[in-house]
Amino acid sequence: MMKINLLGQEAPELRLAGASSASARQAFVFVLALAVSMSAVGFVYYYWSHQISQVQASLRREQIRQKDLASVRTQNQEYQKQLKTLEERIQTIQMLQAKRQGPVDLMEGLGETVDQTQDLYLLQVTPEGNLLHICGEASRVPAIAEFIKALMSSQRFADVKLKQYYQDNQKGRTNFKFNLDCAYVPPENPAANGKSTMAALPPQSGR
Repeated sequence: MMKINLLGQEAPELRLAGASSASARQAFVFVLALAVSMSAVGFVYYYWSHQISQVQASLRREQIRQKDLASVRTQNQEYQKQLKTLEERIQTIQMLQAKRQGPVDLMEGLGETVDQTQDLYLLQVTPEGNLLHICGEASRVPAIAEFIKALMSSQRFADVKLKQYYQDNQKGRTNFKFNLDCAYVPPENPAANGKSTMAALPPQSGR
């Protein structure tokens, strides 16, 4: 039997259907909004994770580069130390050579000049810088003159000045002692930049 709604009110079944439809729409909107939110969060997370990974990779590369630069800097410092040590050794060797060659050349020069003179002996040679104080003895006066001439003709000596000579008779022998000064001219030494150092010599005696 048909029922006619004369009061114009909705049937309970229709109200339930409408309410169910509204709840379904709200649930769909909520799910859609949640999905969009999750997608947005996922995208942001992926984007920043990728950026962080890139920054971390750059940081690691920079750290490796800094280590390489530090290694190169350390090697360079070690090389500079070795170079400085080598230069100091070279300077020490040059100094020792100059000190050794100075006295050797001086004694050779004195020996050559004495060999050119007979009856003359050197009793003492005292260096004072490049100035030499020479004390000697001769059995005759011309021998002293010959020695002075030999010094003046040598390239190793200059400014020869006879200070004094006098007769000194000992044990029945007639001898003439003399004192003279002269300048020693050291040979040029390229290793020492043209400068030669003459070490102090002990008094020398004999011909």
